[in-house]
Amino acid sequence: MRPVEGSSDAQPDLLLSLPNDPSAIHDSHAGLLRYLESFAIEARTLHRAEVILEELVSNVVRHATGARTVSVGARSRDGVIELTVEDDGPEFDPFAVPDPAPFTSLEDAPLGGRGIMLVRKLSSDRHYEWIEGRNRVSVTVAAA
Repeated sequence: MRPVEGSSDAQPDLLLSLPNDPSAIHDSHAGLLRYLESFAIEARTLHRAEVILEELVSNVVRHATGARTVSVGARSRDGVIELTVEDDGPEFDPFAVPDPAPFTSLEDAPLGGRGIMLVRKLSSDRHYEWIEGRNRVSVTVAAA
């Protein structure tokens, strides 16, 4: 894992390229925190970014059959955090999937399946693209 610092507006300030395995969840989280420590990010905004990143990367690790790599990009500008997660798995738009139905009791509540719904709620903007054989999910986390 090696962060790449960039100055171009088109390129994130942090770029991590990780193998698609469970270590990517921890390594992406640690890389994001190291990158953001020099910015004055409100605790609530930082927590939202952490939850979103964990959901997106863990979804790739658990569900992107055949994906070999997951890339994480981040930038922070004026208290806003922009996250990008890419993988080389099969094309899949997580935002095209509807939110799961609400459960009526804890006994009926299924485990899992609510991560993308959480990403929708915690982000101010989100976008999916299929670019050159890669899934790209971009999320903006505005100051809370």
